[in-house]
Amino acid sequence: MRINTNVSALAAQRAMSEHTRNIENTSGKISSGTRVRSAADDAASLAIGHKQKTNVRSQNQAIRNANDAVSQFQTAEGAMNEISSMLGRLKELSLQAANGTLLDDDRAHINFEYMQTRREIERIARSTRFMSNDLLQDRAGKASDFMIGINNDSNSKMRVNSTEFTVTEFSLGLVDSNVVNADEARHNLQYIDQAINMLSEKRAKLGSYQNKVQSAINNLETSKENESAAMSRSLDADMAYETSEKLRSEGKLMAATAVLSQTSQLSSMALKLLQN
Repeated sequence: MRINTNVSALAAQRAMSEHTRNIENTSGKISSGTRVRSAADDAASLAIGHKQKTNVRSQNQAIRNANDAVSQFQTAEGAMNEISSMLGRLKELSLQAANGTLLDDDRAHINFEYMQTRREIERIARSTRFMSNDLLQDRAGKASDFMIGINNDSNSKMRVNSTEFTVTEFSLGLVDSNVVNADEARHNLQYIDQAINMLSEKRAKLGSYQNKVQSAINNLETSKENESAAMSRSLDADMAYETSEKLRSEGKLMAATAVLSQTSQLSSMALKLLQN
């Protein structure tokens, strides 16, 4: 029996320190909900998990970008829908003015509405904007790039040229049109039909872009869900496992404390032997 160096007490103290660290570690994981709080916990998982976290945040931003693009297309499509209704009205007025039962004085009243409707088409085309961007005007061929992915490549970018959706009196072929007489009214019918067909094509193209962006959103949401699940497996704490580890370490700490208490009595026993 040694009294100069109490080896049993040192072993018990070492075990107590180890169990205390384990309790502190598991308590930190439980309280934060994170399995990897520092690189020392799991360097590989930390590197992979943070890359995944960056991807998830980037995907969230790409989804917001795509939703903004959908909103812009919907704004433009709403304006085109109204212009389409007005083109239908222009055709009605032209047909009415072309009827031989009317006098030119009667056509003058019809022409007044015709001109006002024409001007309203131009006004809507000039005033339709989304976040200060003209949607139905030709911006000198300027293209808009919508970032609907998370990488700097063509697969993450959708380019739309402003000329694809230009809608003006000139582009629709309505400049200088009127219904002041029957001949002019009949002459307008062909050009109005062409304008209606042209606008329908632009609306169809606009709808295809909306569908394309919506598909990108659906894909991003699926990718984000899977990436989040993978990130959770890399970084999130398993609460059941960490709780059981904490309870196990606490039990070991209690045992080591009891052993340390017993080893402290060895020196006293040795002194009693010397006294006897």
